[in-house]
Amino acid sequence: MAFIIDVSIFGDMQQEYAIIDIETTGRSAKGQKVTEIAIIIHDGEKVIDEYQTLVNPETSIPYSITQLTGIYDEMVMHSPKFYEIAKRVYEMTEGRTFVAHNVAFDYGVLKGEFASLGGDFERNKLCTVKLSRKLLPGHASYSLGKLCTDLGIPINGRHRAYGDAEATAKLMDILLSKAEAMGVEDLSTESLANLPKIPPLLALSTYTKLPTETGVYYIYNDQQALVYVGKANNIRQRMLSHFNDKSRKERSMFAVTADIQYQITGSELIALLHESDEIKKHQPQFNHALKQTRVTHGLYAYETQSGLIQLSIGKLQVGSMTIMTYGKLSQAKSYLENAVINYQLCPKYCGLEKTNGPCFASHIKKCNGVCCNKESIEDYNARVEEMLSDIMIRQEDFFIQEPGRSDDEIAIIQIKQGEYIGYGYVPAANQNEAHEGYETFITPKTNTPDAQRIILGYLKSKAKKKAVESNS
Repeated sequence: MAFIIDVSIFGDMQQEYAIIDIETTGRSAKGQKVTEIAIIIHDGEKVIDEYQTLVNPETSIPYSITQLTGIYDEMVMHSPKFYEIAKRVYEMTEGRTFVAHNVAFDYGVLKGEFASLGGDFERNKLCTVKLSRKLLPGHASYSLGKLCTDLGIPINGRHRAYGDAEATAKLMDILLSKAEAMGVEDLSTESLANLPKIPPLLALSTYTKLPTETGVYYIYNDQQALVYVGKANNIRQRMLSHFNDKSRKERSMFAVTADIQYQITGSELIALLHESDEIKKHQPQFNHALKQTRVTHGLYAYETQSGLIQLSIGKLQVGSMTIMTYGKLSQAKSYLENAVINYQLCPKYCGLEKTNGPCFASHIKKCNGVCCNKESIEDYNARVEEMLSDIMIRQEDFFIQEPGRSDDEIAIIQIKQGEYIGYGYVPAANQNEAHEGYETFITPKTNTPDAQRIILGYLKSKAKKKAVESNS
């Protein structure tokens, strides 16, 4: 006999949830019969109705299922058959979202039961397994039993319909509260598929309000302690890459991320410089690079009486022109040793070898012989100057102009005699080709080795791009 429901009796309902658990004659959804069902109606704030009953499956229950659920043939012999409760199940789920832990199973079995009666069963579905993975990340298992243990939810009758449905309803309370705190309004499967993976302590609304512009971002823990500073051309996208990174450091940072703040810079160069400053200033927990602030030694260059450019390493000297600075003597020596190899310099004239005669490298053909008159001073100096040009900003006064934070301003970085002075923003009304008055917009910054490296890299990149464009 066909099963028919008159749907005209149902009026409009506000968003409500029919939280369901069923026990069946088997472990797969296809072809199974219901042996027990529990339905708990939740209005988004509280439970407003519930229903539970054993069901006569009209077939024998396998022993393995009885071992799991405790439900056996004699126990359901006098219980209603599914067609006798079908109208109640249909009415309680009509107009409501069908919720279950692993919803595909429960929904699939019920859909099959209605189909056997000649009726259709179509409902919007919500899976608390998938929802928990999105809103409650970090659990080792998302099975109902283990997840409820983690969350302190008691289950009064595991693998029984009402016990599992009641626990799922309590889990749903937690998930709805979490969704509200995160600013998640749509819990549909399609919406959840597009929901980014968000740290458990971070409100989704904080993430969605992040800009897609260039700037510096600050990550805080739940004690409002700054744990990381970074720069990005697209702050929101960069945060998403942090969230999806599987490295140990990123997983640790993911677990403690509770707030994100930012500063728009407009210019990527200023973002890099500001990031370097902020890391040195705050020493965040998860920033391992750029933290060093103390410098002890420098690289110096001077011209001998014969006109040869000699390099040396020494402790920082007040008033002396320092080419590069280092936090340790070993760092300085390591750099210079590599420069000797890369630019074919003489170890003797780099202060790495003390000798009155030719350097040892000249004997093994590693030095071109400026130390034993086999190479001209001019040729040797040309390679030294090439090395210096690769590591020094040109010794001039100039401004680097970059995009501002909006269309009515430009960003500027000031350089004086090769040293970084600071940066600022010039409004449209104050812009001129002669750069007059630009100094008044500069915020002074420290000329650190990292700042020098960042600016030099930028200038080289610009020069290379310009050369490519001129040749194309």
